[in-house]
Amino acid sequence: MTSKSKLDTDRLKALAEGCTRVLVRLPDGLLRHAPAIVDALASADVEAVVSADPCFGACDWCGGAPGCDKIIYVGEAPMPSLQGCYPAPAAFLPVPASYDVELAIEQALPLLSGHAVGVVTIAPYIDQLDIVVDMLQQAGFTVAVGERSRRTAHDGQILGCDLTAGTAIAGRVDCLLYIGDGRFHPLGLALATDLPVVAANPAERRAIREELTEERDAVLRRRYAHIARAQEGHRVGVIIGKKLGQQRPELAMRLKELAERHGYTAALVTADLLQPERLDHLGMDFYVSTACPRVAVDDAGRYGQPVLTPIEFEILVGERDWNDYEFDQIV
Repeated sequence: MTSKSKLDTDRLKALAEGCTRVLVRLPDGLLRHAPAIVDALASADVEAVVSADPCFGACDWCGGAPGCDKIIYVGEAPMPSLQGCYPAPAAFLPVPASYDVELAIEQALPLLSGHAVGVVTIAPYIDQLDIVVDMLQQAGFTVAVGERSRRTAHDGQILGCDLTAGTAIAGRVDCLLYIGDGRFHPLGLALATDLPVVAANPAERRAIREELTEERDAVLRRRYAHIARAQEGHRVGVIIGKKLGQQRPELAMRLKELAERHGYTAALVTADLLQPERLDHLGMDFYVSTACPRVAVDDAGRYGQPVLTPIEFEILVGERDWNDYEFDQIV
C-alpha cells in the first residue's frame, strides 16, 4: 500500500492568490489538514477562516462567507451546475486518495461478470481511473467509462445523489466496477441498475460482490418496511433541504399537493442539517425527503418516524408500483 499524495500547499496558495481572507471547507476525513492549511495560507499573507460545520460535498452550502474573498473546498470536486451560485467565488483543491488501486483491482478481477465492464469512482480516485481501465483491458475486458453529468466534474465520477456515469452505460455493460470506500455508492448502483456490482476498496485492499447483493436485498426489505409503517400515518412533513445543491422545491411542492390529493395533511419542513431529535418532536407521522438521498436511505435508523424518498411516497399513495422502485437521485 503506497501513499500517492499529500496536501498540495502550492496549489492551495495559487487558488488563494489575490485574496485577503478565504473560507476553508473540509470533509470530516480531511479535518486533520486544517493546521497545515492555515499555515500555508498565512505564508502567502492570506487569512484562513476554517469552517467547523460538516461538509458533505460541493453541494453543501448554507449561509454566507462574510468578509471572505473566496471559498475553498478541500478534497471535493466542483459541481458544474452550481457554478456562480455560491455567495463568493468557489475554488476546489483535490486531495487524491493515499492508496494505490492495483491490489484492490486484482481482488476484483475474478468477481467481474461477462466481457464488458463499466467503471465508476469517486473524486479521490479519479487520478487513478486510467490505471484501472488499463488493468481491466490487459485482463481481456472491454471497458466503458460513463460521461460526466451536469453535477460532476469528471467522466466516470459518481456522487451519492448522482449515479449518471454508471446508469448511462448500464445498457451496454455486463457489470459495474466501483472504486472507492464506503457502501452507499455501490449500493446505489445496485439499486439503480439490474447489473452485478463489484466494489473495490483500495484502502482495505479488497473487493466484494456477494455482500453487496445481500445488502441491496436487505435495504429493499427495510425500505418496504418503512413504507408499510408510513401507511399508518396521516400527517406528512415534506422536507426541503437548504443546502445549495440539494434544493428541490418544485418537487417538494408537487409531493405536498400529491399528499393532499390522497387525503393526507401535509406541511413543508425546511432544514440545513436534519436532526432526528428535532424532527421527532414536530408531530409528523412520517416524512418525505427531497434533500440528499442519503437522508432517507443511509440514515434511516436515526429517525423515530419513517423518512421516505419521493419515489417511495409515490409507491405509498399508489401512483407507482413497488416493481418500479428506483433509487432517488438529484440529476
